[in-house]
Amino acid sequence: MLPLNDLCWLPDRISLVPLSMLERSHDLKSGACRVLQRYYFLQSVGVSSRTHADMLSEILGELIAANPKVKQVKGCLVYAKTQTHNTFFDDHWLENLAKACGIGHWDVLSVSLNHCASALSAIHLLKHRSIRRGEPLLLLTGEKAFHSAINRLDNAVLAEVPAAMLLNAGPAQWNLKHTAVRHLPSFYDNHRNLPAARRRELYASLEQEYLDFYFYALDKFNVLPESIDAIVPGNQDLPMLKKVVDKLGFQGTLFTDHISNYGHAYCSDALFNLSALLKDFAGQRIVCLTMGMGVTFSCVLIEKNQSSEVVHVTSSLGG
Repeated sequence: MLPLNDLCWLPDRISLVPLSMLERSHDLKSGACRVLQRYYFLQSVGVSSRTHADMLSEILGELIAANPKVKQVKGCLVYAKTQTHNTFFDDHWLENLAKACGIGHWDVLSVSLNHCASALSAIHLLKHRSIRRGEPLLLLTGEKAFHSAINRLDNAVLAEVPAAMLLNAGPAQWNLKHTAVRHLPSFYDNHRNLPAARRRELYASLEQEYLDFYFYALDKFNVLPESIDAIVPGNQDLPMLKKVVDKLGFQGTLFTDHISNYGHAYCSDALFNLSALLKDFAGQRIVCLTMGMGVTFSCVLIEKNQSSEVVHVTSSLGG
């Protein structure tokens, strides 16, 4: 179990740019805009005016300013990213960012595990380390859609929305209880060289794979489907998500509020969606579920802490 101490994102620093204004920056022609609007309900994309380094520095600084006690202990700062963005690892940029924000004595690492599922997969990978050492784990996300060759998916436009999550820094109102990951190797390389009919067949099977993973995870967590109050997905394929929920017969909250306006923000989706949900959420149990190219599914189970010893680190988590 990892206490969820804080989540940080800054919506007032993100501009929502209509798809019609993205032809030059994203090579998004009018026909592609119409497809995204009609079939995937995408209307705009979140864009930051800041550089990549400034974007990350700002979000990390905000989170640490809200939780200054973390400067007095040792922890681990993890930057989770996709495999399309290779950062300048030899420039010690992440170490310098940590030092500038007052946690230069922390361990730092950048992970690129399975594309847009990397953030939740990083928690899955590092949770036992954090628990064993009794140290905070700070997850940092956010990327720049800087090149038209990689800033679009078939069903989304990639967004620039940094977000950060602080775990295991003391008792909290919410606890991250379990994690699960599953890789589907048959989807590797997106089958670009296969006939169109076969690609459509594979794409259609994702709906069932999503369902299968959801039930696999709940079985692993030993929780009943009817006990889940909310599902927080990544900002991808809204029609498929709605079909999945219909098949589940899910009666709780499916948080899709940001998909149409922000687009898909790499690894950040689950973090800033969860932050928005928790501001006025009355439920007890949440599943966050992301899907990365490959295909890899990653999810975490979050439960409200019923203990009377909860410490309210900040007000950003609501409840």
